[in-house]
Amino acid sequence: MTTGFPLSEPARAKINLTLHVGPPIGNGYHPLKSVVVFANIGDIVEMRPAQGDKSTLVIEGPFANGLASDRTNLILKTAQLLSDEKFDLKLTKNLPIASGIGGGSADAAATTRLIAPENIDQITTDLMAIGADIPVCLRSKTCLMEGKGEQLTPLPNLGSINAVLVNPGVAVSTGEIFKLFDQTKPTSANLAVELPNTTDLMELAKWGRNDLQDVAISIAPEVQTVLDALSEIETCQLARMSGSGATCFGLFSSRDQAVDACAGIKDENPDWWSVATVLGDTV
Repeated sequence: MTTGFPLSEPARAKINLTLHVGPPIGNGYHPLKSVVVFANIGDIVEMRPAQGDKSTLVIEGPFANGLASDRTNLILKTAQLLSDEKFDLKLTKNLPIASGIGGGSADAAATTRLIAPENIDQITTDLMAIGADIPVCLRSKTCLMEGKGEQLTPLPNLGSINAVLVNPGVAVSTGEIFKLFDQTKPTSANLAVELPNTTDLMELAKWGRNDLQDVAISIAPEVQTVLDALSEIETCQLARMSGSGATCFGLFSSRDQAVDACAGIKDENPDWWSVATVLGDTV
């Protein structure tokens, strides 16, 4: 923890193990059905009472460049929404930007847990206006996310799974992905299909799919390159894109397998961001 910032909160990476997408509804949002897990890596948000007359945000870390620290940042938007008090906030940005793993929403959720931990259930609707993934990131537990992101059903007792996260250094626009999805996907997912009755996280992941993956590949072919690199690893059980991309994940049966796979990817593609991690609730 940085000296001078007494309060600190992790903002764990959000991974969509599955992402089934329905047609847009009246307000332009798409109903979703997604099994969401969280990694044992993420950004870090720190906070103290403001030393000046307004809230401030300092951003450090490997992905700080290109991220605004003004009122457009979700952290400051969240702080302003939640309280009339002023805060000095610091973000250590460890996750790639615009990468499909909920970085901005996770940061806003961490800010919420710092400022108003006792009012999380009451303020979820307000936070949806800032980011649709904020409610699930507030809880940071394995769950089924439905609707626009506000309908959350806990999925306890599924344990954890070893994984490698890989991003090719390409930022994709979620809005552009959904716009192209509407143009190229005339038939929508059957969101009424029930989840399989299983306590195996790997089985649950293999059951589903990501309906945005093919669309993302058409915009950013690098996504397919990453998926191919993961799929070619003999021990990889499943390779898939998370969210609207471009981060992809590979699932493995053991920690050693994931660490070895990550090392190989780093050797062959040193410009990519890759990390071995654990997904699920026992991290």
